[in-house]
Amino acid sequence: MAAAIPYIFAAASVVSSFQESDAQAAKYRMEGQQAQLQGRQNALNYNLQANQIFERQQRLAGTIRARAVAGGVDPLTGSAMTVDQMNAVRAGKEIEITKENADMALAGGLAQSQSLYSAAETTDRMALFKAVGQAGSSYMMFSRNRTPSGTS
Repeated sequence: MAAAIPYIFAAASVVSSFQESDAQAAKYRMEGQQAQLQGRQNALNYNLQANQIFERQQRLAGTIRARAVAGGVDPLTGSAMTVDQMNAVRAGKEIEITKENADMALAGGLAQSQSLYSAAETTDRMALFKAVGQAGSSYMMFSRNRTPSGTS
């Protein structure tokens, strides 16, 4: 029975190694999910920002037209229309940039999550090698200690 104790400790070390690797892989997977969700959240924030820009531009266009009409000017011709068109162009550019930021946030979150998922898979694969190494090392240590060495 006493001879089996070192092997029990070696087996416990191997099991512990697998559990440690599983916990690390689970951590990477959770961080991957969080990164993906953060990317989605950032994209939603940028889309909300784009909608706010569009609404602001629409209010500004309405204000320009109302002032033109109140001043007795045709709001669909001349300088009132030019100002409205320039504001629309600027707002369009802002919206385009914000949409691109949303796409980049989404892609960045996805890339980061894929990297973390890959790390989890690598951790899972390396667990076996680590456990085999620990078992072999324990076996060699116990064999060396068990076998009397040399001469008297």
